[in-house]
Amino acid sequence: MHTNFKLAAAAMTALTLTLLAAPAEAQGRTRQTTVSNDAGRSATATRNVDRSDATRTTTGSVETAQGYGASRSVTNEVSDGTLTRSGTTTTNSGATVSSGSSASCQDGACTRDATVTGPSGQTVSGTKSVSVDEDGNLVKQAAVTGPEGQSASRAVTRDGEGEKTTTRTNAQGETSSRTRWVEVEKN
Repeated sequence: MHTNFKLAAAAMTALTLTLLAAPAEAQGRTRQTTVSNDAGRSATATRNVDRSDATRTTTGSVETAQGYGASRSVTNEVSDGTLTRSGTTTTNSGATVSSGSSASCQDGACTRDATVTGPSGQTVSGTKSVSVDEDGNLVKQAAVTGPEGQSASRAVTRDGEGEKTTTRTNAQGETSSRTRWVEVEKN
């Protein structure tokens, strides 16, 4: 029992030192794994995570013995209350997909914007928000824009008393709205 206590204490000390490391000090960690099967196929995956103050960059790749594979890089950064994320995936054949997003909460509203660009340059973007309007209703909104400029949106409003109104606008500009009531029991 005494040995287990010392081992547990040493593990907790190591964990505490790891978690309390100075944030300004850059920290990196790399991991590599190789797997294979009875048919002689194998793949190697490598992953690296680098952290500093408010930024974390993760890079990784997968490569098969047959020459197939892809690499990915993602950077997350927090600045002035906004989380920004950007990423790129590239296959061994050269096809690249990139993405970017930002999320923040200010003045009682939270928003997230995102964009994805495909290997042929086509872009899809979207935005989501959650807020409380002047009447105290919870409002959720989402919109998406396709590669040719077509867009669609949806807004959901809840009044806290059981009323839920959903308004949708499709890519042709047609709008529909539906209101439902849910009985809310209050204790």
